[in-house]
Amino acid sequence: MQMVAVATLTAGVAGASGYAGRELLRLIDGHPALFLQTAQARSDGFDALDVATLAGCDIAFLALPHGESHALGEALAETGTLVVDLGSDFRLDPGWVYALPELNRAEIAGARRIASPGCYATATLLALAPLAEAGLVDWPVAVDGKSGVSGAGRTPSERTHLSEVQGGVQPYSVTGHRHIAEIEAMLGSIAGEEARVTFTPHLAPHSRGLEVTCYVRLRRPLGQAELEALLRDRYAGEAFVQVTQRPHPGLLHGANACHLGVWADERTGSAIVAAAIDNLVKGAAGQALQSANIALGLPETDGLTARGLGL
Repeated sequence: MQMVAVATLTAGVAGASGYAGRELLRLIDGHPALFLQTAQARSDGFDALDVATLAGCDIAFLALPHGESHALGEALAETGTLVVDLGSDFRLDPGWVYALPELNRAEIAGARRIASPGCYATATLLALAPLAEAGLVDWPVAVDGKSGVSGAGRTPSERTHLSEVQGGVQPYSVTGHRHIAEIEAMLGSIAGEEARVTFTPHLAPHSRGLEVTCYVRLRRPLGQAELEALLRDRYAGEAFVQVTQRPHPGLLHGANACHLGVWADERTGSAIVAAAIDNLVKGAAGQALQSANIALGLPETDGLTARGLGL
């Protein structure tokens, strides 16, 4: 008779009623080594969460609204619990590991305080890292992003109402979006120089899925074959990154995957790189679980799939 593995590590989720929190519950439910010990939601702040129960878990995921996990994250980290924060509170905190596995896997291994990147930052960094590493980017880079309304969170607003988003796309946070700082910090670290990015996100009339298109002026001309080889070589062996000429977020629903496309514009000496992800999985819950697997010494792909539900 075949033996079935029993989950031996306990997990807690704070913010379990939100979109990213619910994705975490789904993924943990299918994880071979994690058992969901507690799923908590709060309506009136830090005191409504059962901190002691979360601290008793082997790992605590924080899927709270941006700006609301700092006190809880620090309190849990002080107990020695492995904490993975999906919000923006710790992404620029030197005491926490900024965790995008395909770019800094070694730093994540054994970490106890993990800050998971934002969804737009994940797609942008995966798209631009190979060019930045090769010293090919003539800064600044222009990035155009489009995301489904789930990226704005579960709290309803006029901006995310169906009648407001249906029929087209609309820009928002045109200057100063919170993801710019983490994008520039990570790209600067990768390139070994100051990185500058102009980023404009747009709200698209669908529930989930995100795509960025990056326009890069190159320091030396590269043809189509060279650009494709650069990306394929950089992500060779990566379970969750695929280079394709059809990066379409609709194909990635439910997947912890990023699809990249690249095109040479030889007329202008530029490269155009597009990245598609599911903003709730590779852009949030799935990436958090991927980093947790690494930090816990588990197989990185446990509980995750690169195959989406899209046709």
